[in-house]
Amino acid sequence: MSPSRDSAADRSERKAHLPLRELPRLAHIVRVLAAQGLVHYLERLRLKIHVPEGAPPAGAVSGPEARRFRLALEELGPSFVKFGQMLSVRQDLFPEEVIAELATLQDRVPPFPSEQARALIERELGRALGELYAAFEERPLAAASIAQVHVARLLDGTAVIVKVQRPDIEALLRADIELLYFLARLLERHVPESRRFDPLGLVTEFAETVARELDFHMEASNAERFQRNLAGKPSVYVPHVYWELTTRRVLTMARSPGRRLGADYPEDAAERRRVAQALAQLTLTQLFEHGFFHGDLHPGNMFLLPDGRLCFHDFGIVGRLAPRDQEHLRGLCVALVLRDAEWMADLYIEMGVAPETVDRAAFIRDLEEALERYYAIAGREYSFAEILRQFIRLAGRYEIRTPRELLLVAKVFMQLESLARELDPTFNMLAMLEAYVPRLILRDLRPEVDGPAAVGRAYRGLTALRAGLRGLPQGLERLGRQLARGEVRLHLRHERIEDLQAHIDRASNRLAFSLIIAAIVIGSSIVTTFHAGPHYGEIPLIGLAGFVIAAVLGLAWALATMRSGRF
Repeated sequence: MSPSRDSAADRSERKAHLPLRELPRLAHIVRVLAAQGLVHYLERLRLKIHVPEGAPPAGAVSGPEARRFRLALEELGPSFVKFGQMLSVRQDLFPEEVIAELATLQDRVPPFPSEQARALIERELGRALGELYAAFEERPLAAASIAQVHVARLLDGTAVIVKVQRPDIEALLRADIELLYFLARLLERHVPESRRFDPLGLVTEFAETVARELDFHMEASNAERFQRNLAGKPSVYVPHVYWELTTRRVLTMARSPGRRLGADYPEDAAERRRVAQALAQLTLTQLFEHGFFHGDLHPGNMFLLPDGRLCFHDFGIVGRLAPRDQEHLRGLCVALVLRDAEWMADLYIEMGVAPETVDRAAFIRDLEEALERYYAIAGREYSFAEILRQFIRLAGRYEIRTPRELLLVAKVFMQLESLARELDPTFNMLAMLEAYVPRLILRDLRPEVDGPAAVGRAYRGLTALRAGLRGLPQGLERLGRQLARGEVRLHLRHERIEDLQAHIDRASNRLAFSLIIAAIVIGSSIVTTFHAGPHYGEIPLIGLAGFVIAAVLGLAWALATMRSGRF
């Protein structure tokens, strides 16, 4: 069983005490932190009793504190390394020097024996290895904290890679997540200033992320979705998934016959520039058009095929943007290009979690200063990633919590800019966005680009209007009964109640009338967009008739309102 997803109630009820079996691991964590001279933090957490004698006092260990914290996480193993990697994108919560150190965290784990990999594959797939693969290389191609990858060949000779989960990694992660919950509870209890960044919430987010990464079915599904989304794009290739050789703990995919971008860049400058541009275009397409994107653009996760196509690997970390989030992201990018700090601030406040007391005017001023500062930097010295970092830090200063998916988007932009500039030192992310903005604007103005999704949203709007119209009489009748029984208590003097009832009737009639007009307009728009029904030339007659009827009804409604003197 993988680490479970906790609700807010589960988190609030989680105990601050550990089972006895976890105490040795807690003692090890305390020893590692103490050895790095972080005893003062242990004291604040009331864990000093576990600090061994002879531990160096605060200030006795040389080196920046952030670096010592990073070294401690690396010594504590895969769970804490992955947790630190997740925290490295939280620029809204932690100081810049801490973020910089956490960003350098690396998995340093040896491969596990191939005999264990063989046994796990046979157990998961229910057959002998020789019946599944014609060849299986004993030495792993790569090893990481959760799994390692072996090269193999199918019975028909197809070259594949087999990703095999580490034995007992689920149990280790589950135990360490319990310890992280325990430490988070101590933080919230004894370090009041830590509540600002919700330690329990961060651990829950980590537990959810780990649960997704441990299920290779999800990674395989992500890969197939990328295949569908990017079908027809000549610049990209996504490896095929062999579902009959895939389980929760084993993943078999086609092997890419290319070279890893992080290890071997093209020599030709023009080719490097082409690859950088192609990577940027593919990333923008994923973010703004699909709302489903690769969440870890590490150079090792991309290959360059002999025919020049880019190949994505490792789909364990992906981002998903709801339609509303996509609209916010498009708005932010357009506002950035237009240098509209006020629009950016309002979008950020709307999409984040902002306190009611947020100083909007001051937030706008700070955004304007940041925009002016970075737009003053010309050419290739300009860093789009630095602007993103500054915006996220500004939001944190005003206690605006940046949504997790937007943080992942920011991380992807930063990785994209870094990799693209390694390929092409003249790469300018802002110039790419400026060229892309017209497409973003047209996308919002032309709902038909979404195809069935646009129809679905329009239909949802129509059904909501219909439900509102259908329920209006019952709602008014129910309100009348409640008023008659005295269930609605209003401090009013009941004078000329008949006039009030007549006014309510007129208002409800006008509301119903306006809803009908709106429904006709939306329906006519859908008919016109998809060219349904008979036509006169290029004009759909049903859509045209609907617009004419709506115009006549709207004009009649406006004239009646003006004559009544109530408008």
